[in-house]
Parts: sequence; C-alpha cells; structure tokens
Amino acid sequence: MGEDPLPKLKKYCISLGGFGRNKKRNSLIIIILVIATSLFFSVFFRRNALAEDAVSVSEPSAEALDPLSRIGQSFQADLENQQENKKLCEINGNTDDTLAAAQAVALSYQTLVQGHPMEEMAPEMAQKDKAVAAFLISIAKKESDWGTHSPKKDGQECFNFWGYKGGYNVTEGGYSCFDSPEQAVDIVGARIQTLIAQKIDTPARMVVWKCGNAACAGFDPADVQKWISDVSAYYYRLET
Repeated sequence: MGEDPLPKLKKYCISLGGFGRNKKRNSLIIIILVIATSLFFSVFFRRNALAEDAVSVSEPSAEALDPLSRIGQSFQADLENQQENKKLCEINGNTDDTLAAAQAVALSYQTLVQGHPMEEMAPEMAQKDKAVAAFLISIAKKESDWGTHSPKKDGQECFNFWGYKGGYNVTEGGYSCFDSPEQAVDIVGARIQTLIAQKIDTPARMVVWKCGNAACAGFDPADVQKWISDVSAYYYRLET
C-alpha cells in the first residue's frame, strides 16, 4: 500500500494557517506605520503653515483697532494747521488775507458794473461793510445807472452817482461835487452807514433817500414803489 497522505495534508494546512496569521500581523503593522507617518507629516506641515502665517501677518495698525482714530488724527492735523495759519496771520498783521479778500470782492463789484463810470470805485466799495456796499451799488444803479447820468460842475465829473445832496462843493442843482471817487465813496458810504445804524436797513426803509422822510408825502406812490423795487433788485443780490 502507498503512504498515508493525511499527515502531509495536515502539516500543509497547519503551515498555511501560520502563514495567514503572519500575513495579517504584517499587514496590521504596515497599516499602523502608514497612519503614524501620515499623522506625523500632517502635524509637521500644519506647524510650518502656521509659522508662515505668523510671519506674514503684521502688527495691527491703530486705525484697524480703532477706525475713529483716523478722524481724530485728521482733526488734530487741521487744528494744528489752523493754529499755524493763525500765527502767520498774526505775524503778518493779516495783511495778505485782508488784501486777498478785498481783491476778490472788488473783482465781483467791478464785474457787475463793468463798462460804467462806477467801475473805478470797485476797490473802495470792497473795503466797506457788505450792506453799505450793497446800498452804494443798488442806489447808484437806480439814481444814475452807475454813473452814466450824473451831475457835473464846470464840465468836470463830480463822482456823485447817488443823487447825494450835502454841503460840500455844491452844484447848481444842490448836489455835492466830490473831488475823487475815493472821497465820494467815503462820504456817501458814511451817510449810508449812519442810516443803517438807525435801523434804516432795507430798501423799503431806505426810501427816505428818495423822499427825505419815511412817509414819502407828496411823492407819487407808484414812483416810490418803483424806487424800492429797483433798489431791491440789486441790494438783495449783493447783500445775501
């Protein structure tokens, strides 16, 4: 009879079982190593990324922490500039600022009355109070069309564009004949300033310039109203 095959088969099966256990154990070890390696590199790269972010982020600015700080800084800068300008103006006696302002006003007056004899009075009127200058221009427009029709004496210009009657160098018609535009603006401007101080400060009240009294007795009401209307047209345009 031949050799019994069962012992060999049993030994072969035992060897297979052992191989299976070794294979499982090896596979488990490999899986553990892979997981451990993955965790290591994950932590490593995460730390590097955080380090790079920490380097790239700068310290937050004061404006980022407090958005209103920019407004405060701007206000402080403006305040310092104003204080510096004030010092400069005090040193210069405000000469430059006053001159520039007067020149701007004079130019606006000159532009308005351009082409009329009153144009040369613009610099002097610009130095007067705003309300006074407004009446000087608006009354002169009504009374003489800014000097186009004005009294003369001995063929000479009297620079009286307002129908002003006073005691100085009187013409045959009773109007003052001034020596220069500057004198005319000073004298007539002073008279208007006095009336304004007496609350005669609107065209309706300033009608005393035409009538000599507030009631305008003996004057045509239509003419009185026309005077007020014509003076108002320029006065309120200039005074506001």
